[in-house]
Amino acid sequence: MTLTDTSAPVIANDIRLNPGSLILTDFTHSMTDAGVPGDGDAVANIAWEQAAELIGSGSQTSLASTFVNTFSGAPYGAFERTSNGALLGVVSTTDQDGGAARVEGSASITSYLAANNSREYAVFLWTDVQRVSSSGSNLFISGIGNASSFSSSNLFLIALANSLGVRRQGESGDSWTPNGNSGLNGLYQAAWGNIPPFNSLAPDRGQSFILYAYHLVDVEASGMTYDELEAADIAAYEAFFAEGGRGYGDSRTLDLTQFP
Repeated sequence: MTLTDTSAPVIANDIRLNPGSLILTDFTHSMTDAGVPGDGDAVANIAWEQAAELIGSGSQTSLASTFVNTFSGAPYGAFERTSNGALLGVVSTTDQDGGAARVEGSASITSYLAANNSREYAVFLWTDVQRVSSSGSNLFISGIGNASSFSSSNLFLIALANSLGVRRQGESGDSWTPNGNSGLNGLYQAAWGNIPPFNSLAPDRGQSFILYAYHLVDVEASGMTYDELEAADIAAYEAFFAEGGRGYGDSRTLDLTQFP
């Protein structure tokens, strides 16, 4: 049988995906490996097929994200998968011993952003802050830009409110400084202990939080407006945490008091 109806819905790996999706990270998704990834391990990019189509090349392997983690455990920082499979990172609010951890986007996607730096992009981030940082100033959970000059050269520099609880954050941007691959060299989806270079400028800060999802979208390529993307993300978020959703009734076992 040959399918010729181009108006038929496209079967995708996740309801949130659209033709502009570049990265979708979701540790509760069946495509994501079980267990806490090791330093340098790949993290599934659920949007790899959409990204490959948009970029013009790439595979499930080359478009995967990477987990970076230099924390050595208690009392500095540690990770676990929650009861529903999300990734919890707990960090000390007084001494992180120079540790840092984050999920980074692939080099191919970073290069695409650099080569198309006049386009509008959107980021949707789902988290649950389990413990606030000792200070909320110069504290950033996520960013895309130049790793050595993020404050002045960035597409996104995202900070969560320094308060407890589940939250959904959407951001959109199309005006930024980095130009070319050398200018854009940091694609940090989520960071525990602050993103570079703020982790060295403002050490021993960072919220302990659960990462549920990170979605990066090329707005024009999506065929939707930012407001339409935002509405779709809100609907998906509400279903995710409603009864029967993958985020419903989630729990952790790590003892935060072991990381003063």
